Amino acid sequence: MERLFVYLRLAEWEKRIIEDVLGGKIEILYWSGADFSGLEDSSIAMAVTLPREAIKRAGKLKFVQVPAAGADNLDLEALFDRNVMVATAKGCNARAVAEHAFALMLSLAKKIVEQDYEVKNGKWRSYTEENFLLDLEGSTLTIVGYGNIGREIARIAKAFNMKVVAVKKNPERDEYCDECYGQDKLKEALSQADYAVIALPLTRETRGLIGEEELKSMKKTAYIINIGRGPVIDEHALYKALTQGWIAGAGIDVWWTYPPSQGYPSSIGVHRLPNVIATPHKAGWTKKSREKCLRFAAENIARYLRGEKPLNVLTKSREY
Repeated sequence: MERLFVYLRLAEWEKRIIEDVLGGKIEILYWSGADFSGLEDSSIAMAVTLPREAIKRAGKLKFVQVPAAGADNLDLEALFDRNVMVATAKGCNARAVAEHAFALMLSLAKKIVEQDYEVKNGKWRSYTEENFLLDLEGSTLTIVGYGNIGREIARIAKAFNMKVVAVKKNPERDEYCDECYGQDKLKEALSQADYAVIALPLTRETRGLIGEEELKSMKKTAYIINIGRGPVIDEHALYKALTQGWIAGAGIDVWWTYPPSQGYPSSIGVHRLPNVIATPHKAGWTKKSREKCLRFAAENIARYLRGEKPLNVLTKSREY
């Protein structure tokens, strides 16, 4: 019987999801929290990340299943050089991430953080024009990255009566977007936005895609929300945009550096700016999406064991 090495910290209820799908089909070995003992005899791994030294030890490894939407934490080059198949669970947390994008958007539009702080500290804003809040209704939402998450954001946006402009590699309108552009018209799409949501994965193509030119193309009254990956937006360009008034503010859930790295989440302090609402990469971290991601990952491994091609397989030219 083949062996599955699960390199994740899992509660008992999470393990039961995997065992419900794969019990009896494969030997399941859970990471002990100490080392990678057992990986060397495993043909399949379920992991979000695998250090290069662990990959070197895994001489029998043939397939890695990521129980999450992105694989940017994996050393794909090392795995592909070993002819190891890699697949993700993209789409499993789309609804949760879309809801979080709207939580950030609404917090910016309705000034939730500032007003909460003021009320708790005895301040009451006057009913004067300078204290008007913003409406989502009738505003334009530009979604950069119109995949599973982007489309779910667009679907929710229609309930707010927003105009939706989508940007995707292969532009094609659907029932949720009013206009759809290719990446060659990114600045044109951003220039229309009252709110721009970045929902792109991190690949060689998307790293630094949103830079000074793109941010300067936006309205001074616009807000940018990033629930894709931090380095898709140039960190220094965003700092300039937020401190020099190119845009009004930002809602950020994904960052440039993470613990335990020094200077996380932004070495230049983007997260400390007063016009930024910051959350610690938790958009997809709900119990329902965790259940869906683990079940999808286990079922994809079952496909592999049956000799079928798994879903969401990555290649050197398709990293997401």
